Order: sequence, then structure tokens, then C-alpha cells
Amino acid sequence: MIFTIDRKTEQSRITYNKIAFEYDTSREGQYTKFHIKELTNTIDLSKGNAVLDVACGNGTLLRELSKKEEIQANGIDISENMIHAAKMRYPNMNFEVMPCYPLEWSDESIDIITVCCAFHHFDNPQGFVNECKRVLKKNGIVYIAEPNFGAIIRFLANKFWFFFSKSGDVRIYSKKELETFFYNCGFKSVQIYRKEKGVFLKAKK
Repeated sequence: MIFTIDRKTEQSRITYNKIAFEYDTSREGQYTKFHIKELTNTIDLSKGNAVLDVACGNGTLLRELSKKEEIQANGIDISENMIHAAKMRYPNMNFEVMPCYPLEWSDESIDIITVCCAFHHFDNPQGFVNECKRVLKKNGIVYIAEPNFGAIIRFLANKFWFFFSKSGDVRIYSKKELETFFYNCGFKSVQIYRKEKGVFLKAKK
């Protein structure tokens, strides 16, 4: 598949290609373990659900969800090496190299969309949320986990750190900003809570 990507997305692709095969033991891999566990514990699944994990990395979240219920597991990531690692680990799941926007799924075809510690890498967050609304079935749900930064750290990261960073980080959003993305395109309910190192969102179409 041929697609064009912006500068920040290209930075993300390069960054995660470098650490893909050692991701679980990397600093980022260790950091996201808590977020994956919390998402796994809170996501409601039914047998046969079509689940799309966006920025799926090496497939760990989908593996954990598959332990809970028999699902149609789909993962996409911009990193070729991450997708290669995911396919090697979990050959019975569907993994593809794709950006988060636009989504290559038909209207109302997915039950659940997940994003674990990657939303702050998205160059077009509102466009992504709009796509979620399109591809989700009626009453479909988006679950997002993000880093839990305090207001001062969030300000410094967005103003200075991310500007100079070459890791593909775009912006860490406040709870209010995250809510707004989903209410802007008509999601009927949005719930957000903070827990330890994470911010967790559940938005229902």
C-alpha cells in the first residue's frame, strides 16, 4: 500500500522501527504495560467482536484481549518492524502497515477501537476521531489510554520538549481536550478518568 505521511508520523515510524524487536524490554514497552493491563481489565468484549487496535505495536494488547474473549483481532501501525514482530508472534491475527488516518475500513464495520499510548503521536487527532465514528457500528466504543501528565509538565512538554523531540510526539491533551474531539463529531457519551500513570477514555458512538 502506498500512502503519504507527515513529518511527525515519519519520525514515529523511524523511532519505533528502531526498537520494535526489543520493545517489550525497552523503556517505552515497560511504561505501557500498566496502560495495557488497565485497558484489558476495563474493555467489555462479546464473542465475535471486530476489534481494531490502532498503533498496535507488536500486538500485545490484542493478545491480552483475545485471552478474554474470542474476537476478530485487527491491528495497524505505521512501523513496518512492529507489524513484522506482531505477525511473527500472533499469526492468527490480522496486522497491516497503515497510518491512523484515514482508516481503511468500511462504514460501521468495527465494534471496538483501541489506542494505547499513541494518541499523542497523531498528527490529525480530530480526523482520526471522525474516522472512528464512521467505521464503528452502532453503539461501538473507542478506548484510549494516554500518559497522565500534570498541567505544568503537559505545558512544558507541548511547548518545548515535543517541539525539539524527534520521536514523533505531537501533543499531550487535557481531559477536556480529549472529550471535545469526540463530542465534536457526535459521540453520545464520553467518560475519562485518571489512574496512576494513565488517562483512560471510553467514548460510545
